[in-house]
Amino acid sequence: MSAPNRVPLDTAAHLLDEYNAFAIDLDGVVWRGEVLIEGSIEGLKAIRATGKPMLLLTNNGGYHPNDVVERLAEGGFEMSPDEILTTSLVAREWIISNDLRNAAAFVLAPQTVAAQLADLVKIRYLEAGQTADLVLIGRDTDFSYLRLALAADAVRGGASFLSLNKDPVMPIENGGMLPGTGSIVAAVEAATGRSATVLGKPEEPMMRAAAERIGYDKVLMIGDRLESDIVGAKSIGWDGALVMTGLTPVDALMDPQPDHLLVSLQTLARSGN
Repeated sequence: MSAPNRVPLDTAAHLLDEYNAFAIDLDGVVWRGEVLIEGSIEGLKAIRATGKPMLLLTNNGGYHPNDVVERLAEGGFEMSPDEILTTSLVAREWIISNDLRNAAAFVLAPQTVAAQLADLVKIRYLEAGQTADLVLIGRDTDFSYLRLALAADAVRGGASFLSLNKDPVMPIENGGMLPGTGSIVAAVEAATGRSATVLGKPEEPMMRAAAERIGYDKVLMIGDRLESDIVGAKSIGWDGALVMTGLTPVDALMDPQPDHLLVSLQTLARSGN
């Protein structure tokens, strides 16, 4: 594959006026691990100053919207929980629309994910002898051979098979990475021969849910991954801006090409003054 034409690094002065709404990823854009990325709060404030709709759109189902609101407030930025869309919220919508209320569920994900679904499904402990009608995969930091075996048995037995996303890694502070949900769902898929229904970016469930909240026309998605943020934006008719603070290096072959390249979210603040 030949390298695409380099998209110029934007001064971004025109972006705040050009678009009707903004969708912003969290990990690798606003923060990495426990550390806010320099200037990200200023970038969010520049978007807020336009008065246009904005939505924080994250594949990390472990985040509860209230916790995101609190963390941003500590950094000096105010948001409403209604302005945050996580894959756990998308999972709730999927479970309801697919008539899986009260299904017995294996949730291979952080406890914060299970807690957000506990009023909809019957969470089954991942212990020998247990069965389930729904298997939901997230970034399971307690992943083990037993949990893999139980999930695989349920999926082979016909359980609905969901994954919050397929991101293989997630960025953390100091430029590091941790295994992501995609690394775990790949093991279950390999053990069962079945492909999971993926809820997060770039797939249709999350992109449709986001567009229903902030619109389809002239929306800019700002993210750090080509394969999720930019592909997801293109799939729903949005434009995509790639920031250089996350997982895609500036010299990467870019397919698809983002509509804009930004050094960081702070670029919007620098140009918006």
